[in-house]
Amino acid sequence: MRKVPLTMASMLLFGFLLACNQSDDLPDNAVSTEISSTDDNPGEGMQQPSTSSPGTLVERVSRFPESFLSGSVVLDSASDTRAVRAETVTRQGTLLMISQGREERGHLAVPSNYGREGDLTFQADYSIVYRQAGKEDTLLLDLPAFLFVRPDDGKVPFEQVRFQEADVYFLAPQYKSGHGMEAYVFAIDRRSGEATALKVMQKGHAFGTLVYSEIKPFPHIENDRLVVHPPIGAGTPEEDTRDVLYRLDLANKRLVAIDNKN
Repeated sequence: MRKVPLTMASMLLFGFLLACNQSDDLPDNAVSTEISSTDDNPGEGMQQPSTSSPGTLVERVSRFPESFLSGSVVLDSASDTRAVRAETVTRQGTLLMISQGREERGHLAVPSNYGREGDLTFQADYSIVYRQAGKEDTLLLDLPAFLFVRPDDGKVPFEQVRFQEADVYFLAPQYKSGHGMEAYVFAIDRRSGEATALKVMQKGHAFGTLVYSEIKPFPHIENDRLVVHPPIGAGTPEEDTRDVLYRLDLANKRLVAIDNKN
């Protein structure tokens, strides 16, 4: 009668030792899969795996002052690498628009007069320079904290017209505005090859850009005068709807409005 209890005790002891040995064989990083039935959110408070690769994190707040478009822009990336955003090869050199320091790239979250939803945005301290082989770059114009919208990331071309004295180039980085295109104007002397930025004189005032209609015709030359079709909106006086003529005053680095074309 005493053999039965001893046998059962031996079997229980053997099972206990076997379980202990199996536990000792588990790897150090083994994790229990048991989840408490009272935990409504078992992942809460746990560090989630990162979905970004190292070095791709983006600072989502612009370092530039707020502008007319800031509320519509979502920042996607930023880089300290100099980027060429506009380029045109001339007869004696190359005109370039280059970022200086940090450049922020983003996109429009909503449509506006300045572009369609999803259009790309670029902002940086830009410089417009004239580059000739074997010479230092000639700085023509600085555009600090300049923000503009483009439908893609292709380089913006400089448009060209020809006066007798000089080739004149227009750069309008912003491709839409709803109130006329605004172009920075540059002249390259056809004899000396020297480049300069031009002021635009109209009604006794000096402006940094030439404003013209988004609708064709594009500014063009007739009889060595620049013919500009002005932007026209609701309520524009009739006298301001006529084409404006400009003469090139290269010695004083300016385009001067001289008359309305009848």
